[in-house]
Amino acid sequence: MKRLSIIISLLVLNIIVFAQPIIPSISNTKIYIGDQFTYSFRLPIDKFADQVIYYPNQIEDSLEVISLRIDTVEQNGKKYIDFSYRLTSFVVGNHQILNTNGRSFGFEVIPFPIDTTKVEIKDIKENKTEPFSISEIMPIIIWVLIGIGLIVLLYFGIKLWKKYRTINIKEVFIKPKPKLPAHIIAINSLEELRIKRLFENGRIKEYFSEVSDILRVYLGDRFSISAIEMTTDDIFREIEKKAIINKDSFALLEYILKYADLVKFAKHIPDSFISDKCMKDSLEFIRQTKLVELTDTSERKEDENV
Repeated sequence: MKRLSIIISLLVLNIIVFAQPIIPSISNTKIYIGDQFTYSFRLPIDKFADQVIYYPNQIEDSLEVISLRIDTVEQNGKKYIDFSYRLTSFVVGNHQILNTNGRSFGFEVIPFPIDTTKVEIKDIKENKTEPFSISEIMPIIIWVLIGIGLIVLLYFGIKLWKKYRTINIKEVFIKPKPKLPAHIIAINSLEELRIKRLFENGRIKEYFSEVSDILRVYLGDRFSISAIEMTTDDIFREIEKKAIINKDSFALLEYILKYADLVKFAKHIPDSFISDKCMKDSLEFIRQTKLVELTDTSERKEDENV
């Protein structure tokens, strides 16, 4: 059993010699663990010039000071200062509070009485589990489904983008117009070139370059020859290999492409007669080699003898 000693020290400023003694008291001499009791004393103030401060000096941790209340009272025409300490203890046993003049006040701390004959000691039970409900995980299921849906949309979106990234976005939603026959496209291009009047404006090289390109595109659309990527000699060899046009048409094409190369690479400057001749020969070549549809749409032939 521990013993508790609290020394109540008196700090006095300007003490008068005939000071009256302190009258201490204790409210309870027996308490239960954790209960509070009061230790108080009264001091007359007419013997002091300044305020007197009292404080407990706790030596051991078996007694705790809860609060201190200081009040001024008047009794029989005299003024006093009341000091009241609220104390408690959690250590079972007998303890003492010592006064400055050597007087002690004893108190006892006793435990709470427990009747073990009436107390049933039971085993610790496990935590109970709540019944499972689908509503508890429904938000998780919804978010998982949304995530899967977004992943699927992203996957197909990437596939569509890869498929149509080289196509104008309008072509995806607007039905394209049917492609014109190769000879119509070539004739329209030659007509647009004639309207530009490049030769008359001194842009001779540009004029013959466009004539050559129009015929090369026509050969690609009409005979599936990659003429736009071939040299002139390679085009002639491919035509002779496949035997797809007659000699007259071949002669027209040979004259136009070779003369265009002469202007583009040898810086030859032809006259207006040659310019008109190349335009007319181009139209004639297209007319001779165009694809003609017969009355029976299931049959097609090349009008090579016109």
